[in-house]
Amino acid sequence: MLDKIAIDRLDLRPKLIIAFVLVALLVGVTGAVGYQAVGDVDEEAHVISEDGDKIDASLNMLVAIEEQQVAIHAALLGEEGEQSNFEAAGGRFDEYSAKLQQQELSEAEQAEFEELQEQHEQYSRTAQELFTALEAGDMEQAQAKSDELDAIVADTKDSAQTLEQAAIEDKESSVVAADSTTQAAQLEVLGLTIGAFIVAIMIGLFVAGRITPPIKQLSNGLTAISNGELDKEVGQHVENDEIGRMVDAYTKMQENLEGVFSQIGTASEGLKQGDLNWEFESQYPGTYGETIANLETGAGELAASFEQIQSVSSDLQQGVLDDDVNTNRPGQYGAVLDDLAVGTTQLSNSFEQISTASDRLEQGQLAQDIDTDYPGAYGDVLSNLENGIDRLSDSVGSVKDIVESVATSSDVVAQNTEEVKEASEEVAGSVEEISHGADTQSENLQEVANEMNDMSATVEEIASSADQVAATAGAAVEQGNEGREYASEATEEIESIEQQADEAAAQVKALEEDMDEIGEIVEMISGIAEKTNILALNASIEAARAGEAGEGFGVVASEVKSLAEEAGKATTAVEERIETAQESTTETVAGMEKMSERVERGSETIESAIEMFDEIADAVQEAESGIREISDATDDQAASTEEVVSVVDEVASVSEQTAAEASNVSAATEEQTSSLAETTETIQELSGLADDLNDQVTGFETQQETTVQANTQSQMAADGGNVSSESRCEEESN
Repeated sequence: MLDKIAIDRLDLRPKLIIAFVLVALLVGVTGAVGYQAVGDVDEEAHVISEDGDKIDASLNMLVAIEEQQVAIHAALLGEEGEQSNFEAAGGRFDEYSAKLQQQELSEAEQAEFEELQEQHEQYSRTAQELFTALEAGDMEQAQAKSDELDAIVADTKDSAQTLEQAAIEDKESSVVAADSTTQAAQLEVLGLTIGAFIVAIMIGLFVAGRITPPIKQLSNGLTAISNGELDKEVGQHVENDEIGRMVDAYTKMQENLEGVFSQIGTASEGLKQGDLNWEFESQYPGTYGETIANLETGAGELAASFEQIQSVSSDLQQGVLDDDVNTNRPGQYGAVLDDLAVGTTQLSNSFEQISTASDRLEQGQLAQDIDTDYPGAYGDVLSNLENGIDRLSDSVGSVKDIVESVATSSDVVAQNTEEVKEASEEVAGSVEEISHGADTQSENLQEVANEMNDMSATVEEIASSADQVAATAGAAVEQGNEGREYASEATEEIESIEQQADEAAAQVKALEEDMDEIGEIVEMISGIAEKTNILALNASIEAARAGEAGEGFGVVASEVKSLAEEAGKATTAVEERIETAQESTTETVAGMEKMSERVERGSETIESAIEMFDEIADAVQEAESGIREISDATDDQAASTEEVVSVVDEVASVSEQTAAEASNVSAATEEQTSSLAETTETIQELSGLADDLNDQVTGFETQQETTVQANTQSQMAADGGNVSSESRCEEESN
C-alpha cells in the first residue's frame, strides 16, 4: 500500500524534513499531555499537603490545651511558675490557630474553628481567674474555677478533635482524587506514546521503502560495473525525486558504457588479430565521445605508423637501405619512427663501410681505416671487421717475414748439410779410434777393480775396530752418567744433613739462651732465699725480745730460716748444674758449627766431583761421537769402495759396449751421410716452395708497408722531390 503512494512535487530533502517534523509533533503532543497530567497531580499533592497542615495544626492545638490543663493542675498542687507554663502553652495554641486560619477551610470547618477559638478564649479567662484566686490564697474559689475549666476543656477538646477529623477526611478525599488524576494521566501518556511510536514506525517504513531499495539496486549495479558487468539493470522509481533522477542517470550511463566498451572491444579484437582498419561511432555525450574520438585518432596514427614500418621492412627485405621515413607523428608514434629512421640510417652507413672494406680487400689492400663510431651492434660489427682486417694484415706481414726467413734458412741449411756430411766422415774415422781406446781402457779398469777390492777389505776391518771402541765409549758414558746421578744424590743427602745440623745448632743455641734465663731465675730465687733468711733472723730477734709471747713466732722464724737455708743450698746446686749444662751446650754449639763447616766443605767437594763427572761424561760423549763419526765414515768409505768397485766394473763393461757400439756408430755415420744427401734435395724443394709463397703474398699491401710508404713520401716532400738512386733501388728490392 505504501509503495503506491507518490509524492512527485517534493524532493527527497523536504520529504525527510516532513517525516521528522511529524515525528517531532507526535513527541510534542505526548510531552504536552504528560506535562498537563503532572500539573494536575501537583495540584492534588498541594491539597493533600494543606490537609496535612490542618491535621498537624489541630493536633498541636490539642497538645497546647493539654499542656495548659497540666499547668493548672500543677498550680493547684502548689507548684511554682505554672502560670508562665500556662501562658507559654497558650502562645503555642495561638500560633497553631493562626496557621490553621491561613488554610483554606470549608464552612463546617470554619464554624468549628470559630467555636474552638471562643471556647479557648473562655478557657483562658477562667484560668486567669483561677491563678488570681491562687495568688490570693482563696482555694475554694480556685477549686470552683478548676471545675469550671474541666467542663470547658471537655468542650474545647471535642471541637479540636472534630476539626482534626474533618481535616483527616479532607486528606483522604484528596488522596483518592490524586490517585484518580495520576491514573488518568498515565493512561493518556501511555496511549499517546504508543500512538506516536506506531506513527513513527510507519513514517520510517515509508521513508525506508522509498529510499533503501533503489539505493541498494544502484549499489549492486555500480558494484557490477566495477567488476566489469555492464548489463546489470535497475528497477524504475515511482517518484521523480533525487533517487529517481539517479536511477535514470544510471540507466543512461550504463547504455553509454556499453556502447563505449563495445567500441573498445572491437578495437582490442582488431589489435589482437593485427587488423587496424576498424570504424568507430563517436556519437556519445561528454567524455564518452571524447574518449572514442581519441581512440579513433590514435588508431589512425597507429595504422599510419605501421604502414611506414611495413614499407621500411619491405625495403630492407629487398636490400634497399636508403628509404625515407615520415616521422611527422605525435608522441610515441613519432619517437618510434624517429628511432626507425635513425636505425635504418645507421644500418645503411654500416653497410657502406662494410662494402668499402670488401672492395679494398678484393684489391688486396689490407691497410684500411674503418669508422666504428656507431651505437650497439653496428659499432661492434664494424669494430670486429676492423680488428679482423688488422689481424689479417698482421698475418700476411708475418707470412711474408716467414717466407723470407724460410728462403734464407733453406740456403743456410743446405750449406750446413754439406758441412754435416763432411763432419760425419770425420766422425767415422774418430769412432774407429774410440773403439781401439775403449779396449785398452777396459783392461786398465780391470786392474783398478782388483786394487779396490783389497782396499775395501781393509776399510771393513777399520770399521769393525771403530765399532768396538764406540761401544766401550758408550759404556763409559753410561757409567759416568750413573756416577753423576750418585753424586747428585750424595749432594742432596749432605744438604739435608747440613740443614738438620743448622736446625740442631739453632735448637742448642735456644737451649743455651733458656739455660741463661733459668740461671737468672735461680739467682733471683737465691736472692729471695737470702732475704728470707735475713727476715727470719730478724724475726728470731724480735721473738727473743718479746719473751714468752714471741716463742711461737720464734719457732716459725726458725722454720722459715731453715727453709731459706735449704732453698739456698738447692739453688746453689741448680746453679752448678746449669753452669755444667751451659758449658756442655757451648761445646755442643762449637762442635755443631765445626760439623756444619765440614759438611759445607764436603758439599763443595761433591759438587766439584759432580762437575768433574760432567766434564768426564762430556769428554766421553765427544769421544764417543767422534768414534761414531769415524765408524760411520769407515762404513761410508767401505760402501763407497764397494760402489767404486761396482762402478769400475760397470765402466769396464761400458768400455766393452763402447767398443761394440763404435762399430755400429761407424755404420750409422755412413747411413747419415746418405740421408744428408736426401735432406739436401728436400731443402732445395722447400726453397722453391718459399719462392712461390712469396710471389703469392707480394700482392697484398699491409699496414706496415703503407706506413713505410707514407713516411717515404713525406721524406720526399721534405727533400723537394729529389730521391737518390740508392733509395729507389732499396724500394725496388723491398
